[in-house]
Parts: sequence; structure tokens; C-alpha cells
Amino acid sequence: MSHRFEFSHDVETVYSLMTDPQFLVDRSLALGELSADCEVEEDDESATVTMSREVKRDLPAFLAKLFNPVQSMHMTEEWQRVDDGFSGHYHIDVQGQPVTIDAEFTLKPGKKGCIYTIDYTCKARIPMVGRKVEQFIIDQAKTGVTAEMAYLKKQLG
Repeated sequence: MSHRFEFSHDVETVYSLMTDPQFLVDRSLALGELSADCEVEEDDESATVTMSREVKRDLPAFLAKLFNPVQSMHMTEEWQRVDDGFSGHYHIDVQGQPVTIDAEFTLKPGKKGCIYTIDYTCKARIPMVGRKVEQFIIDQAKTGVTAEMAYLKKQLG
């Protein structure tokens, strides 16, 4: 599922926050996550963001029987400079669960700032309910990225 967000700030300004470990931790906690830890390794052409988060989700009845509402997630996000913007991907493992989330993203100049696009996929290796789990997680990802981008816009002013 693909999502697009426009910012009135330039690529470098948005990228600097999206790869700032303290900003990412603060954002996670401000959005209600229980805990967050982040490290970033960066050079002139790329960045690797490694983040661990503990979240609590309201689960539908069919999932509440299978999962604890408190989940620990580990994310590795790779950014690479491409022309006048960035592209990359991330991978999230839900600890102790047969669930992974992957995404491809870009951050490119736009007419009045920049544009961030992200496309998610989810894999839940659970017999009989895997597809329902995947759809729930994709819906949660959409809600999450929308909240994250709203927080980013607010911080940018």
C-alpha cells in the first residue's frame, strides 16, 4: 500500500529529522509508544537507522487470542542518496511473532518543498488467518505513518 506526503521544507531539512535518533525516539514516545531506542550510522551518501520500539495496540478479537497487545519491534532502515533526494527501504521484525513488515520509500524535491512516498508489504506466516493479520498490520502501518508525518510537519513548523 503506497502513501504520499508533501512537506513545505527542502529534502535535506526533512531528511535530517527522519534520520535524527533523538527526534525518532521523541516522536515514538509522543505518539504513545511505550519505549523506543534508536541509533544512526551516517556518512555523506547514506544512513542506517536501527530502532527498537515497544508498542501497545488495540487488537480485534480474532487477533487478541493469538497476540499479546504489547509488542516489541526491531527496525532496520537504510537511506541512500540518489540524485537530488534519497531512497531506501526498511525491515521490521515483530519479536516472537511470525510477522515482518517491509517498505520502500523515497524523499524527493517537490514544487514547494519535498515529497515522501512509502510503500508497505507485510508477511504473516500464520495458518488460516495470515491474510487477515497482514491486512490489519497494513492498516496499522497506514495509521502509524500518517501520525508520524503529521508529527514531523508539526516539528518543522
